[in-house]
Amino acid sequence: MKPLLVVFLLGPLAGLVSAQNVVVNLLAPAEAAAPGGEVRVDLVILNPTPTEIIYETPLALRGTLSSERRSWPVELRGQAGGGAQIAARSFSYRSFIFTVPAEARGRLVLDLERPQPARALIEVKAAADPGQAPRAVSAPLSNILPGQPAESAIQRTFAGRFSAHEPVYFIYGPDAPGAKFQFSFKYRVLGENARLGATLPALRGLYAGFTQRSLWDIDADSSPFFDTSYMPELMFESQALVDRGDAGGFKLLGWQAGVRHESNGRDGADSRSLNIAYVRPAFAFGRLDGWNLIVVPRLFAYLSDLANNPDIGDYRGNVELTAIFGRNDRGALALTGRLGRGAHKGSLQADLTVPVKFDRMFNFATYVLIQYWDGYGESLRSYDQRSETIRAGFSLVR
Repeated sequence: MKPLLVVFLLGPLAGLVSAQNVVVNLLAPAEAAAPGGEVRVDLVILNPTPTEIIYETPLALRGTLSSERRSWPVELRGQAGGGAQIAARSFSYRSFIFTVPAEARGRLVLDLERPQPARALIEVKAAADPGQAPRAVSAPLSNILPGQPAESAIQRTFAGRFSAHEPVYFIYGPDAPGAKFQFSFKYRVLGENARLGATLPALRGLYAGFTQRSLWDIDADSSPFFDTSYMPELMFESQALVDRGDAGGFKLLGWQAGVRHESNGRDGADSRSLNIAYVRPAFAFGRLDGWNLIVVPRLFAYLSDLANNPDIGDYRGNVELTAIFGRNDRGALALTGRLGRGAHKGSLQADLTVPVKFDRMFNFATYVLIQYWDGYGESLRSYDQRSETIRAGFSLVR
């Protein structure tokens, strides 16, 4: 009854009896597909007008299946075609099948331009058993709840463009300020099919990022925030592997280069701010699907006046080094160190993360995080003060 309720509420949009009045959405399967396997998607056609219409559906559609790194043209073969008689304020659907490219992996975006622009997310995972043949997966027709035009426009603009950047976590410890949390994301500026990206391919790796890290004196009266760092940035990123082999050994995972502003949003004596330009390559030693060591150095230079914190380079230096030992499905230990100028100040942060799942009750996965800090500048406000503490909590992205 939900789909009928949605289209009934679209009554104010009723207009001329024409195929141009219909709203087309694309419904993807809820379960993952296999590389080389077949996927059935459903084209859902809504008639929001107060009059019955006949809508012609083609027997084949052309689409584009895209990841962040590449795209593939795909042909969607209709299981039925011809004219669909759609009652007033009702809907119909047509099923199409396409074959997933054998080299496709991960969360992919399926785009259609005709009969109307539409988009769906397709999850592609390799079969656990190498001898298992790819199987067809189907769209869950029992869960049809077509979106409205505004929702479709938002999906076409933003879906697949946001991703995690720095770790996301919330932790708590016995020393004031007790709580610490961070969230971080990045947004790909150009879409996969942007004309400017085709003209200047390097711009496909342009991202805008934002990170916020807060220290919260949660146990004090009125629970004030001790300090918060706001870190917007603009960066170029490449995630292309130099060595894609399955064997262990050295691999260049990619690099980032950009500019970042950091400030704590305060005025007066507590005001802190700086701007840096940085480059950050990433290297891996070992198997990417097993135990490995990932080394991520960041080299940076200060760009502007440091009047609010003129000697911050003595405590932060110009190099940050992160080393992570672990594997994707197990625990991992990350060590992040900075060495101040003169090699007599700096900081060390250790993050131990262990994955946990709550499949039966919540269908939710996260990480238990234990973080140890020792050194100068855990917050921007107190960059010239040394502290030592340990906190524990959870991390959504490590």
